[in-house]
Amino acid sequence: MTTPRLVELHLTAFKSFHDETLPLSGTTILIGRNSAGKSNAFDGLDVLARLAEGEDLADALDGRRREGGTVRGGSAGCPPHGTSRFALGCLVEVDNDQYEYAVTVEVRPDLRIVGEWLHGPGRAVKSGKISFGPLVETRESDTPGAGIMAEVHNGKPGPNTPYRFRDNRLILSQIPLVIGSANRAEASVLGGAQAVLLALRGIFHLDPVPHLMRGYVPHLDAELRRTGENVSAALQRLQREDPPAFDRVQELVRSVADDRVTSIGFISSELGDVMLALDETHGGQTERTPAREMSDGLLRFTAVATALLSSQHGLDVDATVSTRADTPDHDDLQGGVLIVIEELENGLHPSQARRVLDLVRTSSETPGTSVLVTTHSPAILDAAEGDLNRNVIVCHRDQNTGYSVLTPLTDIPGYATALAEGSLGDAVVAGKLTGVPDEPPGDYDEFERLLGLR
Repeated sequence: MTTPRLVELHLTAFKSFHDETLPLSGTTILIGRNSAGKSNAFDGLDVLARLAEGEDLADALDGRRREGGTVRGGSAGCPPHGTSRFALGCLVEVDNDQYEYAVTVEVRPDLRIVGEWLHGPGRAVKSGKISFGPLVETRESDTPGAGIMAEVHNGKPGPNTPYRFRDNRLILSQIPLVIGSANRAEASVLGGAQAVLLALRGIFHLDPVPHLMRGYVPHLDAELRRTGENVSAALQRLQREDPPAFDRVQELVRSVADDRVTSIGFISSELGDVMLALDETHGGQTERTPAREMSDGLLRFTAVATALLSSQHGLDVDATVSTRADTPDHDDLQGGVLIVIEELENGLHPSQARRVLDLVRTSSETPGTSVLVTTHSPAILDAAEGDLNRNVIVCHRDQNTGYSVLTPLTDIPGYATALAEGSLGDAVVAGKLTGVPDEPPGDYDEFERLLGLR
């Protein structure tokens, strides 16, 4: 089985971003001052993930029946100020192949797709020869509600075949309804569309809400949701299906909570619902503290640890794509997951920073799993040693344009000097690595070699 992996987010024209790229490694750490644009980058991932589910634009971005509600700011808040459109894209890797995808959405006067394309390896019908180029490419329509025309790779000499699609949902999700897999060319298009959709549907933005985690939940409701509200059932399932992973969560909770905590247990209701609880020893007596009495910070941390250790089988993500295709180009694909966590340090004592970052790193080494986090914690940044420094991205505002800019930490002017004077956490707290140029770049090869970066 092969897992498509999201390796870049393209923020072409979205909120505070203009032509920026967020690289996504196994573990990516996004840092920056408040209002720099970090949450806007996360919103870009959220929008693509929602659209990839195949819903109408209005339901995906503004619908209130979804678990997460509307996208932050709604569809009207997605275009950059003074504009009526937003554009997002991504780069997806599958083995040695790459697929580049982009979509442009108009929000005023009507909410509709006005541009969409997918580039990747396409096959010729007769020879089977592979060439990189357009697999799907739209022609912009001036008439709202009339649909949108897109040319689809046909693997033959001459122009590609045009089809009409609905303009109120992604063309990628409509491709299987329009073309089959009768030949190699069609199979390559379907395979590319499936790869991108799987990568986007695997985005899991964890945003635990402690007060939702305090009650009983049905024991069968065991795929962890983004709010963490069913963490009790998810943990009980982890205990049953992956005891070593459950033991790891238990160890982490004990280290964060109190030395008196001996284990994680569960309380069942008369209806068979479940609530997690901590077994604690006081004066030789064992007492049980249910979730409804646990602190917000500890509940949030428990949800984070559970998500990171359940990434392959225990998260509420849609790892399937509807398709009629049945060819070697794409029938071996399976969905992966990108776990997104804002402010990893919430509820975490600084002394536990290295332990939790090690958990993040270990989780991202699981095949098909990547992790993206933000943090303001000096302790976590201090724990990001060696090669992990290369995966730290600084989000900052351009002083001239006001746009948000994404710069790898190691490309920030003054990076080596700041680290030579102290730790990474100290440098960030002191405002030395904000992304604002204040020192010409120098040759720090030897210093980076000492840090383990070369």
